[in-house]
Amino acid sequence: MALSRCKEFHNNPKGRNADYVTCVEPIGYPKTSSICGRNNCIEPGMIWLTKDEWNQYQNGERIFAYASAVSKVKVT
Repeated sequence: MALSRCKEFHNNPKGRNADYVTCVEPIGYPKTSSICGRNNCIEPGMIWLTKDEWNQYQNGERIFAYASAVSKVKVT
């Protein structure tokens, strides 16, 4: 499941249940509604993808769900 983390302070996240291999920009980055998911961080978030999601991205997928399944994000 995709993860949102800022470039400045929380880059290259380590997931508990997933390995994140790369990040992509959400639509409108850096003026985006995707905000870093770390506590108390309000920086714009890049979207980190797992290997499977990265493969999907390379095949044209542009909408990914966050781990909480509360919402999805569209990327460039």
